[in-house]
Amino acid sequence: MNRFAASLTWYRRPNRTTLCHAAVKTKFSTLTSASRPTLPNQFLEACDEKNFDPSTHQRNDVSFDQVNGKPPLPYASACHEMGLSNNCEHEKEYKFSDRWIKLRMEEWQLDPDDYDILWEDVAKGNASVSMESNAPKRVLWSHWTDNFVRDPEKSPILFQYDKLVANATKTQEEQRMMEALYQYGIVMITGTPSATDSLPAEAKNPEWSELNSTITSKGTAESGILHLASIVGYHPLHTLYGSGVWSTSSRSSFYNSNEGTKDGASTADSAYGSTSLPLHTDMTYLSTPPGVQVFLMVQPASISVASTTTSGDDFQPKGQSIYTDGFAAARQLQKENPRAFHLLATTSRRYRCIDDDEGWHLEARGSVIDVNPRWRNRSNTHSEKNTDDGFIKEWGPVRAIRHNDLDRMPDLPPFDFLDHNSFYRELREAHEAWDDVLRRDEMRLVIDLQPGDCTLVANQRVMHGRYSFETMAYPRVVMGCYVGMDELASKWRRIGFNIP
Repeated sequence: MNRFAASLTWYRRPNRTTLCHAAVKTKFSTLTSASRPTLPNQFLEACDEKNFDPSTHQRNDVSFDQVNGKPPLPYASACHEMGLSNNCEHEKEYKFSDRWIKLRMEEWQLDPDDYDILWEDVAKGNASVSMESNAPKRVLWSHWTDNFVRDPEKSPILFQYDKLVANATKTQEEQRMMEALYQYGIVMITGTPSATDSLPAEAKNPEWSELNSTITSKGTAESGILHLASIVGYHPLHTLYGSGVWSTSSRSSFYNSNEGTKDGASTADSAYGSTSLPLHTDMTYLSTPPGVQVFLMVQPASISVASTTTSGDDFQPKGQSIYTDGFAAARQLQKENPRAFHLLATTSRRYRCIDDDEGWHLEARGSVIDVNPRWRNRSNTHSEKNTDDGFIKEWGPVRAIRHNDLDRMPDLPPFDFLDHNSFYRELREAHEAWDDVLRRDEMRLVIDLQPGDCTLVANQRVMHGRYSFETMAYPRVVMGCYVGMDELASKWRRIGFNIP
């Protein structure tokens, strides 16, 4: 028996890939090579459901030796040894769900219009909010206000904590919240438990403590945060700020133990101060930044003069939270300044975090705008759009935003880039164009969070910041946690959402 013939009896191991068995139950349809869509024939053949184990969803068409695990000879060589034809053009049938085909087509084509839609078009009813695969589109938002997101008749991101935990409504509300988080990158949950024993009694503002007592949801701030984290990503992400819930107040018992901080939790961050914070995404210094940040307002900042407005001449900074849709900002930048968009999408920049007390030194690299490139056949010149300098503006949907000027290190040009002055000038101008978009009031959602208000922020999409506030007798306290990006993406895929 020759070597390849023996390999035909080798074990075929499946692979943990949920290509053909989506969580959403759909009927399967049979496609032939003559009737199939434009996806490559080789791809469709490899993804036939018969090539996947029905229980583990791993591939079962991968051959290797049962004893030593070695792979077989290359396909072409093996066919030659066996005297087999390498022609795969004959009629074949493959079995997949119709929805699965549409999802793969959207992933393959990477057309931004398949993934994204502008909020103004949604508000006017001028466009569909679903892809051809029936997965929701990402809605790029702007011009939002505190009053709008709190309006139960208008807001697409407003939820009540009680409904997320009540047996009669939690399943429906959890899925609705996950869809809103996918579409808008942010949701707001009111009535979240915000009572905590982590603050010493002298640090608790009696005014807010009384308000906390009126929240009907059972539990503590910690239990509420962990419950929301379990919905969007199974469990909290262990980071330098701890293994679970953190607090932005250094007076919290998380950080004032005589034996040091719990779990080696770091406080080496400007979030623990009272100055304003520019818009940013968190943990840009990690290879994969968190997918979600949970923000729960436990105790707002004390103010010397009563003020509840967030606009106009009477505006008083008191730690109001600021949010901006990074995907909407990136799209606006691409529209106004394609060259700046190109530079921020192709220039890898370094980010760093150092905590001498706890012994952390984290660094990672990445572009400000992580976007799918759309490769085009050079013969398809009719589909390519060029600028005056010959630059091709073919980009797919944006995948992620990595932006934090406070953690960004000085840029260094490529080793073989001889014109250093040109490199720094163009990159500075690109970043200034990006900043110009971020400073616009219509891009900035300002929310005056009250006790029990909790925002879940898609950290690789929506940037956050805050206004400054006075340091008074009672500290401003925000508690929260992180959820991993892989965990969030898993939750989205389980309910059939498409991730570029």
